[in-house]
Amino acid sequence: MTGEGAKPLLQGVRVLVTGGAQGLGLAIATCMARHGAVVALMDRNRVLVEESASNLPGDGHIGLAGDVTSPEQREQAVSEAFRRLGRLDTLVNNAGIQLHAPAEQITQEQWDRVMSVNLTAVLMMSQLVARRWIDSGSPGSIINIGSLNAAFGMPRRGIYGTSKTAVVGLTRSLAVDWARHRIRVNVICPGYHRTPLYEEYRAKGAIDENRILARIPMRRIGEPGDIGKASVFLSSDLSQYVTGQVLFIDGGYSIYGAAEDAPS
Repeated sequence: MTGEGAKPLLQGVRVLVTGGAQGLGLAIATCMARHGAVVALMDRNRVLVEESASNLPGDGHIGLAGDVTSPEQREQAVSEAFRRLGRLDTLVNNAGIQLHAPAEQITQEQWDRVMSVNLTAVLMMSQLVARRWIDSGSPGSIINIGSLNAAFGMPRRGIYGTSKTAVVGLTRSLAVDWARHRIRVNVICPGYHRTPLYEEYRAKGAIDENRILARIPMRRIGEPGDIGKASVFLSSDLSQYVTGQVLFIDGGYSIYGAAEDAPS
């Protein structure tokens, strides 16, 4: 809300969020729903995605079972979202997977799997939605989810980092191609946020939170809602002249260049 009595920022907006049944995707969907959007969640787990949709704030949300790597299931999910919601105004390409491995041990199968989810599906889902917008003359917003790893290299993340860096390049290209159709395409690159995956890694000692906090100028781990708020902005009229942009939401991690704090 922008003030008492003001209408929600996303009132009447229809949104499709891939990988939306849990984690960051669900946090994005929840934030958008709180601001008035009607949301379609897409995920491979039918039971979970339908349950998650039913628990979103507001009414009219739907859960769609589908794998973003399957051409048939992508088409079916997008068609059903348009049919059941009447239209779509925003697509959030959130579905993604991680795989950590030394570069010399990466296999072709691993490479193909990560790229199919993190990169190829982003293009294919965007095409399916954008073609409908172009044919109908409707404007739209596509929000891709990148990563802090798109800013610089990280150990054992050769496939994941490459896929997310490529998403940034794809975002810029799509923004240029589709701007004349009033279709905006932007990418959000999250830093460290308290998602279930982050907590899993922290619990088993795969990440050192104190070292991460020391690298973040704002000295806190992000909350999933921080990404949701940015998604609300990029889906609303507040960003109607914003396209092809890369928004790092990381508490300053990606711009902090000091190895240690300067002496006081």
